[in-house]
Amino acid sequence: MTMIAIIFQALSFVGVLIALYFAAMQTRKLQKQVSISNLYSRYEALHHANERYDAGLAMLFQRPDLRSYVFRRKPVDLVGDDLDRALIVADQMAGAVDHALRVGDRFPDEGRGDWSAVAEEMARTPLFQAIVSEKPTDFPDLSRFFPDAQPDEETSDATG
Repeated sequence: MTMIAIIFQALSFVGVLIALYFAAMQTRKLQKQVSISNLYSRYEALHHANERYDAGLAMLFQRPDLRSYVFRRKPVDLVGDDLDRALIVADQMAGAVDHALRVGDRFPDEGRGDWSAVAEEMARTPLFQAIVSEKPTDFPDLSRFFPDAQPDEETSDATG
């Protein structure tokens, strides 16, 4: 081998090492950018869940007499329009929690933004038990906290 060939091989090897180093740096930067983008999307989705939950609270603000059904586990003894209003509030809030649970499960963020405690409290509340058992497929992620609200194949076959 000539001296020029050896120098050319050494320079080629150094060039490959430099290219690999820059490729690794670009990959790390891209990975960080994707991670930031995913985190931003997660927070944006959770923000939408918060807005939906707040919309339920706004409905509750208009009808404070329904508050005990939502937060104090009062048995549902409502009828007619009052029952409908309470179920609409519960539907709005349950939908928000279901959405937040779905986002949190699929895009975890080291335990931050976990809505499980809210879901567990809802599962103990008769108003939410009523709405989730009425429409368990509307709340697929929330309904796992409601053991009595799982869709029954026989019932869905008979009613469907």
